[in-house]
Amino acid sequence: RRRSALGKILLGVAVLAVVSVLFLRTLRESTSAPYLMRAEHLNGWQLTLDPAAGVGGPVLALTPPRELTLELFQQVFQRTMESMNPPAAYAVTLIQRGEFSSSLEGLVDPHELLALAGEVGLDGATVEPRCLAVRPGRATDEPGRTFFALFNLPELHPFRERVGRLLTERGGDAVAFDPSAAAPVLYLAATDGGFRGWPAADAAAEQYCVAPLEAAPEV
Repeated sequence: RRRSALGKILLGVAVLAVVSVLFLRTLRESTSAPYLMRAEHLNGWQLTLDPAAGVGGPVLALTPPRELTLELFQQVFQRTMESMNPPAAYAVTLIQRGEFSSSLEGLVDPHELLALAGEVGLDGATVEPRCLAVRPGRATDEPGRTFFALFNLPELHPFRERVGRLLTERGGDAVAFDPSAAAPVLYLAATDGGFRGWPAADAAAEQYCVAPLEAAPEV
């Protein structure tokens, strides 16, 4: 009887181990499987001046089609099944309010920024999907996890370089404005009650990629 009981215990442990391995494998596959967006949402993004994103939000942003953000948010929720909230507004930050206040205000008008962005082709720009990323909270006042989409946007850096040159020409502190301190990041959702402010553009965003973001083939 003892051998029989021991055999049952060992069998149960083995089954549990197999189930655990299969569960973890399924979880990894679900997490790393590509997120999809419609090809029609790769273009038509619009410049938005002073979007209603609250304190700390962007002065100038690139706003995606509304359907894209809804579809990506839904995909994130379906995979995680966690309670989460969207940001105050969906937008890729081009010039953040904080850096505008500290280095550009009084020297460069927001409408000049809008004109410069249009000249380099950001209005109606076509984006290239890269990945879906998850960033863990880095401070006690941040959500536990923040989800965002990362894109290629070739016009972003030339635009910010032109802003930096304009600032220098007008006697501003060029060191106070870093053209590389931004990335084409579209924040989608955050856990633990959601965002507590507008998230800063993260120049090192690629390190948080967990799954490819791809354009779905046309049907």
